[in-house]
Amino acid sequence: MANSVRADETFARKVLPTREIGTHKWKVGGLVVVAGSPSLTGAAWLASRTAGRAGAGIVYLASGRGVISMLAGAMPEVAHILIPETDAPGSARRAVERLEPYLEKSKAVVIGPGLGDDELTDHFLGALFGFGHKLGNGGARIGFGSSIAPDEPAKQPALFANGNLRIALDADALNWLAKQDEWWTHVPAGRCLLTPHPGEMARLTGLETSEIVANPEGVAREYAAKWRQAVLLKAGYPVASDGEHAVIATDAPVSLATAGSGDVLSGMVGAFLAQGLAPLDAAGLALYAGSRAAREIEERFGPLGVIATDLPDAIGHQLALLAR
Repeated sequence: MANSVRADETFARKVLPTREIGTHKWKVGGLVVVAGSPSLTGAAWLASRTAGRAGAGIVYLASGRGVISMLAGAMPEVAHILIPETDAPGSARRAVERLEPYLEKSKAVVIGPGLGDDELTDHFLGALFGFGHKLGNGGARIGFGSSIAPDEPAKQPALFANGNLRIALDADALNWLAKQDEWWTHVPAGRCLLTPHPGEMARLTGLETSEIVANPEGVAREYAAKWRQAVLLKAGYPVASDGEHAVIATDAPVSLATAGSGDVLSGMVGAFLAQGLAPLDAAGLALYAGSRAAREIEERFGPLGVIATDLPDAIGHQLALLAR
């Protein structure tokens, strides 16, 4: 198709972030990772660790006490935002209030890896986005035990108050969006990068997975244009599109068919967004560096032996090679 480029080494070198002498961590780019639940702590570790190796100046992991207590010692370089993990009235609202100052000063946020698909996540994301599919007392329910009546002035949702913040959405955040009627009409254009696999894309679009796998570029282009957001579709040779242009992977290692590789990808694109890359450039660089990292690990363990925890350090190495 027209207006498409390959996510090859030439592309990757062109968009690779650089740093100036005298820069500092916040100028490099602050990233908030909203991830993890008691049974899925690994997703939070993978996304946060990868974000650091991919160049984010500072990484904040926003999660519940159970997740943070398990991971704090394993990732001393990652800061933490403790958010409530109970269904007490107002807890979703308080969780968003905890996040607000970090969202205001960061450049990107990753939402979704390992959050879980339950009522707690539903209310939390509804409060964060400022909309949700559950209704109560004649208004849109925002958080536990609270609602906004139709004639009440709406506050700018925390997620969109910082106009410079770019948002990477993955996993359970995508599954939540799929339940929201016409969610894209409530989200400012050009702010998000969605990273679905075929199953998640099927839930978001209503298409059959066979249709998506048969034409990933066409599907990515169509729905990126409809949603007015960038889409990185992980099907076959993955492709990213903003609705007009597309970046297509030049490699598709089968070794990446392993649990946690999607969490790694979301941390990587979050770090690139935090460093100022446009969503399509961030997606293309992640496709290149991720596939090269997988090939590097395959040299030692083969295509069957790659696991997600191998990837963050290999990604850092591949970015170092690009910078030479």
